[in-house]
This record gives sequence, C-alpha cells and structure tokens, in this order.
Amino acid sequence: MPAVSVVVPVYNVKELLPLCLDSIAAQTFADFECILVDDGSTDGSAEVCDAYAERDGRFRVIHKANGGVCSARNAGAAAAAADYVVYCDQDDLFAPRLLELALEAQRQHPEDLIVWPYTRERETFAAQPEAPDQAVYDRRHLLDYLAGDMMIYVWNKLLPRSVLTAMPALFDESLIGGGEDFDFIARFLPVFFRQHPSGCVRQIGAPLYFWNPGNEKSVSRWDSNSRGYSVRQLAFFAKIKQAFPDFYDQDEEQIARCFNRLIRPMVFGFTLAKKNGESLKEFWNSPELAEMLSWLRSHRWYLGLYPPLRLHSAALGRQMLAWMDNKPRLYGLCYGVFYHLLAHGWNHF
Repeated sequence: MPAVSVVVPVYNVKELLPLCLDSIAAQTFADFECILVDDGSTDGSAEVCDAYAERDGRFRVIHKANGGVCSARNAGAAAAAADYVVYCDQDDLFAPRLLELALEAQRQHPEDLIVWPYTRERETFAAQPEAPDQAVYDRRHLLDYLAGDMMIYVWNKLLPRSVLTAMPALFDESLIGGGEDFDFIARFLPVFFRQHPSGCVRQIGAPLYFWNPGNEKSVSRWDSNSRGYSVRQLAFFAKIKQAFPDFYDQDEEQIARCFNRLIRPMVFGFTLAKKNGESLKEFWNSPELAEMLSWLRSHRWYLGLYPPLRLHSAALGRQMLAWMDNKPRLYGLCYGVFYHLLAHGWNHF
C-alpha cells in the first residue's frame, strides 16, 4: 500500500497537465500513488492521463462522465488506497520535496494536521528553503484557521483518510460556482479534532505548492455558476455555526476575522449579480446578514467592506472592492471616511 494518495481532478487542460504531472512524478518521496480523475475531458487530456499511467505504475486513471470538480475529487478520494490523501489541481505544481516534508512532519507529529503555504510567484516557488521551520497553532484558534488564507484551500493539506471516511460527505457537488474548498474545510476540521483531540495545525514554512494564477482553465473556473453567489457565501456562515456550536464563545477578534473572510466574496458577488441581471433582494433580507451586522455593531468592529453592507449599497461595494484590488490609496481614503461616518472609535484591523 502506498504511503500517500495524490488526487488530481482533470478536465480539458491538455496543454498544462504535463507540467503538473511531471512535478508529481519528480517527488523526492517516491512511495505514492497518483489518481487522475478524468472528468469527461474532450480535448485530449484523457489521453495524456492514460500515457502517464502507461509509463509510470504509480499513476492510475479514472475516466468518468463530467460532473464537476467536486464530483471528481470525491471519486478520487473513494479510490485512494493510502492512509493520507493530498489534492493537486490540474494546472498547479508540487515542489519536489512536498510529499517528503509533509510525511516527515506527520511522522514526527502524528496527532497534528500538516499544512503548507502556497505561492503564485514563480521566483518564490523556485527558491525553496533547505530546512524550513514549522509554525504550530492550537485548536483554540479554529476560527483563525478558517479566516486565514492558508486554511481555506484543500490542496495544501495532508488529509488523513480516517477523517475523510468519518465525514458524512466530502465535497458538496451542488457547489459548482466556487466555495467548495471553504465548505469542505469548515466540515473537515471538527471531525479532525474529534479524532485528534490533542492535535494542532502544523504549518511547514515553505511555499510547497504553486497556484497557477493565469490559467483560464483553472479548477477555480471549472463549471462556474455565478448566479446567487452572494447568498451562497451567507450559507457558508450558517455551516460554520453548525460546525462550531460555540462560535460566539470564541475570541472577538477571531470572530471578526472570520466575518472579514466571509464578507469579501459576498461583495464580489455584487459584480456577478450585475452581470447576470440578478436582484440582491434575497441577500439584503437574509437573517444571516442581519445577524453578522448586528454582531459587528454591538461589539464595535469595523471591517473594510462593512459600509456597503450597512448601507445596502451594491454599487458602493463594487467600487470599494475594485479600489481595494487596483487603487489602494483610493480604497484607504474611502475606508477612513466611512470609519469616521459610521464607526468612529470602533475596533478595526
């Protein structure tokens, strides 16, 4: 039995797929299997998968009808033979020592969840440290993990198969417009810590995963359905509360950071709604939104994208998000003006 199963969902990415698979084949730790889940590709990607399986016995292929990235990930996990599962998206890359470092950290700390950073910068990815340090976070900071950029993705973690098999379901196949990783992690963490009550999150201090930022065939765009996007983000809030019944017993700053993580994609959904000609009435009238805003007001926490939610202004949200990404000075000015108008003296990041 291999030590680790690498699962790669594949759909119509013939040009970039060999780079991804070569990075897996070149791992310094050789005792792995790589499960390629061809999700009904029509561009020759299926044949690329078959070619790798023919020349390297560690690779095997599942051919299935198109069902989306969540369906492909579920099929790969179901076929995994190892005690640990690692995901890789079809257009991304593993650093040569990813599996070696992750499994060694797991061997030394069997109760911990092993994670690693990613990068979108090729120069950073190429400059891997020889002896990376490790950062350790205890379970009291679960909401911090969910709010942090490293914790919301599935492909930068060594996932114990014992935890996956204990979950009622893995990836929600109804989530075809994004957010499937966040939804999975919110349900995975409580099960992990029930099985590993003394465990921590242990992060390897090296950018072992390269997230390809420029690919139009990225998994993040696979079967994208942008309708109702903002409302779906509110649904994640409901799922987090279900996963963590003591949500409001956490440290205030952790709660605020979790809200901050949730609010940005909600506001991004305003742009999608405009493109789709959708009404945001359901979003504005949502009890989850009212609950979030009430908590922020009562605990006096100001977040950067709080103003458009407070004022029910989709146009302001679209503008502030555009400035945040492209004109930080204008965003900073807008942030300061609304802070003094709406929340003077409140806590803020």
